[in-house]
Amino acid sequence: MDQGDGANTVQSDAPELASALDNLKQRGSALLVVGSVPAEVYRRASARMLGDGELRRRLLVTGVSDGKQDSRLDAIRRQTPEWTRIIEFETTARSTAAVSASNPTISSPDLETAMDAEATRNALAQRVDGDIIALGREITKIIEQFESIAGGMTPAELRLAFDCLPVLLAEYDLETAFQFSHILANHVRTVNGMVHFWLPREKDDNAALVLEPLFDATVELRLDGTELQQRWHFRDANITSDWLVLG
Repeated sequence: MDQGDGANTVQSDAPELASALDNLKQRGSALLVVGSVPAEVYRRASARMLGDGELRRRLLVTGVSDGKQDSRLDAIRRQTPEWTRIIEFETTARSTAAVSASNPTISSPDLETAMDAEATRNALAQRVDGDIIALGREITKIIEQFESIAGGMTPAELRLAFDCLPVLLAEYDLETAFQFSHILANHVRTVNGMVHFWLPREKDDNAALVLEPLFDATVELRLDGTELQQRWHFRDANITSDWLVLG
């Protein structure tokens, strides 16, 4: 059963899992995605959670880009600011030298492709340099803009990927990251949206254990050889799935 939310491998013979997923979509939800996997592997799961339908308004909150288009946008047709936005967050504590070093020189054979990707990214992306308050303000502004454009969003129309928990935990204490996550998760729920937060640590990590009660479900990721697998833990339904292959 394709839920359009990352759990596409849940089969019709597991109605309790399908029902739990449907409930998350209908009432708004927040997911914590954990597992010590590479960023590009996480993005494969994140792309599924962002949904494959056209009638989605997507917001990606990431670190500063390396100049490449985010792979999660590859299959998205409606790449206009009314439908798709990116916030690139850089804390004031990080040096500009580190940011400059993350932008490699592009060779001439790839220049045209890179320029097209850059033009698309520039139309969708905005940089937030500052503190956690500035970040929260910009996220709120974009959600309100989506709401205004849509005239009110339908359940699961808003899909938000928040990749910056590692940045927050590096720059702030765990209590501050907890408070920020709590506010953002509740804000997304109030518009019946779906948000997933990425924490590239194991489920039994201290930060994951502290943050987990904020979320409707926790999604574990792992690589079995080259095969990406996921396991879902639903808090209210008290259901845990098997390890499922994410195709």
